Amino acid sequence: MVDYTLEINEINGVIQIKIDVPFPVKHACVYLFSTGGSHVLFDSGLNMGNWKKLFFSALDKVGISIKEVEYCFISHEHLDHQGLANVFKKKNPYMKILMHEITHEILKWESDKTNMKSIKKQAEELANIMLKYGITEEQGEKLIQWFTMWPSYRTYVKPDILLQDNDEIPVDDHVLKVIWTPGHALGHICVFDKKTRYLYAGDHILSRITPHIGNFTMNPLILQKYASHDFHDILKLYLESLDRIEKLNPEIIFPAHQEIIFNPHKRIREIKKHHKKRLKEISELIKNNPMTPFDISFAHFGNNLDDINRYLAVSEVLGHLIFLENLGQVKKIEKNGKIFFVS
Repeated sequence: MVDYTLEINEINGVIQIKIDVPFPVKHACVYLFSTGGSHVLFDSGLNMGNWKKLFFSALDKVGISIKEVEYCFISHEHLDHQGLANVFKKKNPYMKILMHEITHEILKWESDKTNMKSIKKQAEELANIMLKYGITEEQGEKLIQWFTMWPSYRTYVKPDILLQDNDEIPVDDHVLKVIWTPGHALGHICVFDKKTRYLYAGDHILSRITPHIGNFTMNPLILQKYASHDFHDILKLYLESLDRIEKLNPEIIFPAHQEIIFNPHKRIREIKKHHKKRLKEISELIKNNPMTPFDISFAHFGNNLDDINRYLAVSEVLGHLIFLENLGQVKKIEKNGKIFFVS
């Protein structure tokens, strides 16, 4: 068993429970806050190593039992955000688990072992597309392994409340507003406390890095239900959700990783500037110079990446290229089974 470490912080009445994770972000944070008579959790952390033990020891230290927590919002389906939800529900059957319906569909689909053939087919289709974008066959095989491995770690718990964009959950004298923020994950949500003006941001807005924005394997049911949304232009959706959050004028942003953000407008502008700069750099790089997303990824992320991070780099580049393509600023050229982009 991996031994992680625990850190507990109190920020303006919000309890931050920070524990290590085996990912590049190093730590994941779960937030516990009170709305007067009720206790609310945002995210449910990871269920690996001694995470569960550390989390419940944190609750003991702050003097709150899991049986006193009425609500737990799940920001999205990644392992370090939904890992303990089923454990919470077993210990406290009265706790309400809340998540966006897309997150629910993904977790339900991926955790059902009868869907493994369908999941593998989706992974193979994604790998075949990425081969056209320049990755090697060996990297394509690893990509299939990756996308068929993660579902085996998913845990499913049926949510008590399925959330939609702009839903408002009244809890005591607080109103918790749900902001659907696709980008890092299709069903990602942030929760805005309208009374305190605190934003619980998950992976949507981080203090020092920008979250991965890329392409995904997709549950066919999601594609059918959300046919009016262009999930392929994921960067557009992400940037639009940043605009919506900025208009909310949050006082503090509580992210799932890294530091608390006390100047939300500044950080949001930095992220927008980062993506604007990357769009310009990519456009200039391929001006009259057709390149695959794979080759472009080396110019932006270097050559010292393992296969999985190389895929993430290509996926990130592709998100920017699709955004530029939909603006009419770049075009695709297919040659010898590969897809090149040129401006």
